[in-house]
Amino acid sequence: MLQILRFSSLTGTQFIGCASAFVDSLNGLTSSALLNLRKLEGRPKGSAFSFEMQMDKDRYGILIVLERWAECVNAFGPHLRLGEDQGIIDEAPARVLTAENLIGRTNRLIDASQTYTQELVAACSMAYETVRLTFAAEEEAASSRLKLGPMTPPEFHEARRLFLADLAAR
Repeated sequence: MLQILRFSSLTGTQFIGCASAFVDSLNGLTSSALLNLRKLEGRPKGSAFSFEMQMDKDRYGILIVLERWAECVNAFGPHLRLGEDQGIIDEAPARVLTAENLIGRTNRLIDASQTYTQELVAACSMAYETVRLTFAAEEEAASSRLKLGPMTPPEFHEARRLFLADLAAR
């Protein structure tokens, strides 16, 4: 069970702190998966096991992060009103489903390939960028709060820290 789900409710600021942790984790995993895939480019499967293992950890980790974000939104979203950021909650189920489908297809493409071709790397790069852009509203909301610098409320950072710990415990 996610630690953040032990809270009876979250404030909007805390929820955006969770969104910040989510987008940073998602972006980190997609970047790492792509980096390792680029190191494998032009090689047959099995030729660079350590890069393949890290890429697999990252690409399946993306699905875990998406699942945990969906759990967070499902638990707290119905009770929150975020004003101009309400779309983050309202559109979360569709965004998560879109991202899960795209990552699932990308993973099947990687699994079916015998070689890490340039075309495979390019397709995966586009898919990972599309997933990142799918959550642009979450990224923008988090970024706008972080622009406050030292004036960012402590509850934002505490919720962010707790949700990062939840995401890291996979």
